[in-house]
Amino acid sequence: MRESYSTQEIASLFGITFQAIQKKYARESWQSRPRKGRGGGFEWLVASMPEETQAAIRKAEERKAIEEAAQEKSLARLADAACALDIMKPLTRQASLEDRRRYKALAKADLLDLYIGWQKKYGATVAQKDAFVAAYKAEKWASLLKELGPSVSWKTLERWKLEKKEAGAVLVLTDTRGIAHRGKSLITSRHQSIILGQILDGDRTISVCVRQIQAKCQAENLDVPSEDTIRRWVKKYSQTSFNEWTLFRKGEKAWNDNCAISILRDWTLVEVGDVVIADGHTLNFETVNPETGKPCRMTLLLFLDGRSRYPLGWEVMATENVACISSAFRRACIALGKFPKVVYLDNGKAFRAKFFKGCPDFEQAGFLGLYRDLGCKVIHAWPYHGQSKPIERFFGTMHEMEELAPSYTGWDIAHKPARMHRNEKLHKRLHEKLGRRPLTLEETHLWIAGWFEEYGNRPQTRTHLNGHTPWEVFEAGRGEGVDVEKLTLMMLQKEIRTIGKDGIRMFSRLYWSEELSQRRHPVLVRYDLQLSPYTVLVYDMDGKLICEARDRQHYKIAAGVHPAANVLGTDTQKKDLSDSVATKMAQARAAKGGIRQIIDTVVIPEAPRLIDEKTYEAERIPAKPAKKLTSTEKAAIEAAKDLARNEKPEPDYVPSRTMRFPDEPARYEYLFKALYEKGVELAPEDVAFMENFEATPSFQRNYKPRYDSMLELIRFRNGQKAECA
Repeated sequence: MRESYSTQEIASLFGITFQAIQKKYARESWQSRPRKGRGGGFEWLVASMPEETQAAIRKAEERKAIEEAAQEKSLARLADAACALDIMKPLTRQASLEDRRRYKALAKADLLDLYIGWQKKYGATVAQKDAFVAAYKAEKWASLLKELGPSVSWKTLERWKLEKKEAGAVLVLTDTRGIAHRGKSLITSRHQSIILGQILDGDRTISVCVRQIQAKCQAENLDVPSEDTIRRWVKKYSQTSFNEWTLFRKGEKAWNDNCAISILRDWTLVEVGDVVIADGHTLNFETVNPETGKPCRMTLLLFLDGRSRYPLGWEVMATENVACISSAFRRACIALGKFPKVVYLDNGKAFRAKFFKGCPDFEQAGFLGLYRDLGCKVIHAWPYHGQSKPIERFFGTMHEMEELAPSYTGWDIAHKPARMHRNEKLHKRLHEKLGRRPLTLEETHLWIAGWFEEYGNRPQTRTHLNGHTPWEVFEAGRGEGVDVEKLTLMMLQKEIRTIGKDGIRMFSRLYWSEELSQRRHPVLVRYDLQLSPYTVLVYDMDGKLICEARDRQHYKIAAGVHPAANVLGTDTQKKDLSDSVATKMAQARAAKGGIRQIIDTVVIPEAPRLIDEKTYEAERIPAKPAKKLTSTEKAAIEAAKDLARNEKPEPDYVPSRTMRFPDEPARYEYLFKALYEKGVELAPEDVAFMENFEATPSFQRNYKPRYDSMLELIRFRNGQKAECA
């Protein structure tokens, strides 16, 4: 008997009407309290009722318990009969095998054993039954109370005792509520066809599909299922038919990633350098593009050793291309010390391209020949199968390096830094205040190289390295070395540029060499910014090497000069200015020397013939009558002739110490002409100056080739004059 009852519960126990209960509680002055739970209202306290009314309630409760027990017994018999017919057998077995329900049934059996033991010790009266329940609710058996809850009454225990006695098994106490209708649904086969036709057609949301399904069911005069019913069926279908669900809803790549079985490879079966894996990765931080000067996310092209997981060679470029692959592979071979046996390439666009034009495959591009010449076999990954490339896992680990970069951009839109969102002025100012900026290309290479070195010294216990570091495994299998010159010719990056007056412009730099000063045509430039960032190799379009051009800014070739070096500059800056002027003047003298050579060897020998031809033409054309001179004009001409005859000729040579020259190269040129062209004997101090100037690096680098050619030309002329004499 409970502490309180509602009016409806008392009317049900006594079997009388609601109005009779109203008269009874008014007559006997029952006390009430607010009822807990939904609906509100109040309930009557049993303690405020007369003894006769309490006894009637207790007797009605006992009678109800007996009736419920008999009813449950008959239901149990029907269930046993159904089990014999294999109707509810799978459901009962399923319920019995559920751990939560089974543990609760065992707890019920333990409480029932305590209840029976209590009755044997204290008796089976109603008072003792109430005492047992009171002790149970008072946490005498706390673990059982926590498992079963406080709603257990002695009537429930009597029912459990009867069920266990009849079944002879503990699992009969298993709670089977909700099992009878489990798996059943109002969805018919036609409903299923309609639902599948909607949810498997494209990637529309379930909400959109629900309305279409309900409209179609209504049009066919079928029972219209609710949205919750449809969603429950769709959820069950997505769990029990996951392959079809993924393939239709998300595509073949998602099916391969989430449904297809993975092929597990044993990388201990290969040695270091047997297999190198290549792939491109868009870096998640910004780098200044040297071509445009604007920040962008560069592409990292990496070759990774399959056995040691050590990064071998890489290239960083604005876009992934074949030239980038060649440069990275060259560096990988140099680091590996031998040529790999197998090159495992991605199946992406850049790996299926020609150097400057698109091509369907490597066979037509002739690109595979580069690897075949080095003794390498090429295999390709399956399209859209990231699992087949172990390098993808490496890129995931490399993300920790990207997060530390000062220009980190996040790996997708949802994970962008706050500064990259709209109207985030505070974070943008903070980003600038901390001095964070996009990296230069050189800084990006250093940033990546530093992290690669750290990664190479990490012990790996969860991979096939078994606690060793990638560097240890790589160093143990490293080769003795490769022919670097052979790789240079085959794998350097190439670009076509046109020579200008200041050299070749690439990556916002100027590369110059003296051999380029007289050329103005397209050339093929080979370079490697990682191994040699300040020099490039220049070839003509026929593949002939012209020169090795150098970065003007880095090597101070008429670049980086102080605007007022002679007045405000240091000694070094003044020397830079003089060297720059000397280079420019040497270039001018070389051009003039070439003109003089053409005049002496071509123009002058051809001049008499041209004069004869002009004389012949003049004879054919009647000459105009000459203008007669006056006596005054004739006297002035005769006076000028006498003055010219009486003038003393200037000496061919004057010692240079008595003259002023703009610089040392001009003084040397004066003495060179006097010695070799005029054949005079120089003063001892001038001879010493020429010897000292010829020994300087500036003369050897900038002037010696020119004067050697001039001396050879002078000797050639003297030889011709001797033959004529």
